[in-house]
Amino acid sequence: PNGNYVVKVFQGEGSDDFLRDVRTSFEKVVVRKPAASRPRSNEVYLVAKGFKG
Repeated sequence: PNGNYVVKVFQGEGSDDFLRDVRTSFEKVVVRKPAASRPRSNEVYLVAKGFKG
């Protein structure tokens, strides 16, 4: 319990379901796109804190 998780995700088919699952398992989840990422790129990072176990 209370663990953290960071993962790179490519937005597309299945990514919304994955985000929903992560949100049910952690207290707080934020989605961030790196400033160095190309504007067209569909990559984002999920930062999740407080694993509910």
